[in-house]
Amino acid sequence: MNDHKLHVVLVTPAYPPLPGGGERYAAALARGLARGGARVTVVTSSAATEADLWQGVASRSDAVEDGVRVIRLPIRPMPGGRDGLLAWRKGMVLLSALPGDQSGVLARMARRVPSIEGLETTLAELGDGDGGEVDIVHAFNVSWEHGLVAAHEFSRRSGKPLVMTPFLHLGEGGDRVARNSTMDHQLRIMRQADCLMVLTRVEADGLGRYMFQPERIAVIGGGVDPVPEDFTASPYFAADHHEARGDFGVYIGRQSFDKGALHAADAIRVLRRRGRDIALLLIGSSAPEFERFRRRLSPEDRAAVRTLGVLSDRDKHAVLSRAKFLMLPSRSDSFGIVILEAWSHAVPVIAARAGGIPGVVDDGANGLLVPFADVEGLAMAAERVITAPLFAERLGKQGQAKLKTDYNWDVVVGRVLSHYRSMTGKE
Repeated sequence: MNDHKLHVVLVTPAYPPLPGGGERYAAALARGLARGGARVTVVTSSAATEADLWQGVASRSDAVEDGVRVIRLPIRPMPGGRDGLLAWRKGMVLLSALPGDQSGVLARMARRVPSIEGLETTLAELGDGDGGEVDIVHAFNVSWEHGLVAAHEFSRRSGKPLVMTPFLHLGEGGDRVARNSTMDHQLRIMRQADCLMVLTRVEADGLGRYMFQPERIAVIGGGVDPVPEDFTASPYFAADHHEARGDFGVYIGRQSFDKGALHAADAIRVLRRRGRDIALLLIGSSAPEFERFRRRLSPEDRAAVRTLGVLSDRDKHAVLSRAKFLMLPSRSDSFGIVILEAWSHAVPVIAARAGGIPGVVDDGANGLLVPFADVEGLAMAAERVITAPLFAERLGKQGQAKLKTDYNWDVVVGRVLSHYRSMTGKE
């Protein structure tokens, strides 16, 4: 056995400060691996906002952050911007639906999703000894898969093991969300990976439907960062804050159709028409379809559906700590770290029975699950929570208990390192 420190290269389309759940997951794992004694290099883009992924960003950097070397590369703009990206993606899905294996063409097209400049060259330079011999390459996110394609090619050329955490969005089976994650090239690369590290048993079972070998699938779970100690100093913690006032539920994430933001807002409108004085505070970036939806609302509804934008961790936790519930009716979440953040404050969770969420939330025990896009179901669940405080408290406390026993980053990192070492024979 070699005595050099295990060198892991993590390849992810984006990394904090971009405020996505997948980005935060990759960063938390990177920091944990470094604390666990591994040498960790992250190769990613310089995207700081979601729009950067199609608008492009020219900056490049190479720095150590929290014990992790982070190489950030430029992104070439996508012709046509967001609309061009959506059209390109639709073309890929349609191509994959044709008879035969379209993996070759699709893998070339995937280099624009997103178009990270110098990604393949950077991996090759690392493999040639820049920063120490690479022992294993671990790629994230099957839906923005340029990094996945590049990591796969690097693994095949170098002979180094390829690990993947796909954040698989299987949606409701054959819908658009599932088709976006199960194109020919994506399935081919996942099948050729040495190990697929998934977050929930639901995700593992979904892969089983595509005839993946179960011995190459490892459920590693997830964790949550500690609550900021100063969250009570946030202005959002004050009961008379001009936006976080009165009784409210919280939605956290990109405000889009697939994430369920429109359905969450409609559920609040239903409750208000029934006489419930409740608002919805939405934290995160807004997709064009949600902006159009909100512009069509009446002034009264718009005042109750309040968009706060992207908040700092301190401000986000201040809002969460005062919420009556978290509503996450998404069909495109493979895990839902915000669920764990709500549980850290013993806040009850209302979510969709879709994606990987049922692998985290136990319906009726530590949260309530409803079908995706079921506005009436969301409204009934929220009404049950706000009118039965003892029931709501029990849901929140049960979630908090599960958080403490099941979702610990040290445990997750230990599982990942164990798999790495079994593949490489190195400590």
